[in-house]
Amino acid sequence: MKKITLLFALCTMLTVSAQEITTGVINFTSGYSGEIVINATDVTVTFIGPSNLWLGMGFGVSSMTSGEDVITHDSTGFNDRQFLGIGTPPSTDTQDWTVITNDVSGGERTLVVTRPVMGTDSSDYVFDNTATSLSLVWAHGDNTDTFGYHGANNKAAIVVPLTLGVADQALANSLSVFPVPASDLVTVSIDNFNDENTSLQVYSMLGQLVQTDIASHKSTVLDISKLTAGIYLLKVSTSTGIASTKIVKK
Repeated sequence: MKKITLLFALCTMLTVSAQEITTGVINFTSGYSGEIVINATDVTVTFIGPSNLWLGMGFGVSSMTSGEDVITHDSTGFNDRQFLGIGTPPSTDTQDWTVITNDVSGGERTLVVTRPVMGTDSSDYVFDNTATSLSLVWAHGDNTDTFGYHGANNKAAIVVPLTLGVADQALANSLSVFPVPASDLVTVSIDNFNDENTSLQVYSMLGQLVQTDIASHKSTVLDISKLTAGIYLLKVSTSTGIASTKIVKK
């Protein structure tokens, strides 16, 4: 039982730390959508909406709860803000976000910003790549890009599910190891293989890295003859995703 518990903890630790989760595209209202992508270290938020309106999104709340986190784009540019309560415009705070894209075309703005999962202000929401859902509020300007009251109908509170990123899920679905258990050789198979620099790392139940290899083909044979009998975790890392599975050495 102790060995199984250790392996489970290790699998959870490695998979969780590597994985990327996403809200997918959220259609807030006609012409205004967003997406949030969270990994172990960073969060990336995308706004797509009318370029003549201010756009806003608040995290971990169902209302304008005082002291909580919100970001906006308005006539002054992109701003990191905190709520001060219903009826009071959110104030600016320390700018922790980096603007990656701020393009306007055909009256539509595409804004992409990123920051570490933990900001520098106490009001900054701490994003978690193990979460399964996220409470959000969104709003946009009432026929203006001057930041202020959003109007009665230009806002809402929602709860969105968070799912595994497409790349990680695709890699996990294409990964297989055989035989199980294995004696000296184990074959790692990756369907739709397209990355010659795929890293294969084998970890013990205690989290120790015991073997490293490179997969250069769809099927790669690992020599595990020097490993002692037991259960190991295989972590597979490509340029587009990370997944893990177990190896049993008999």
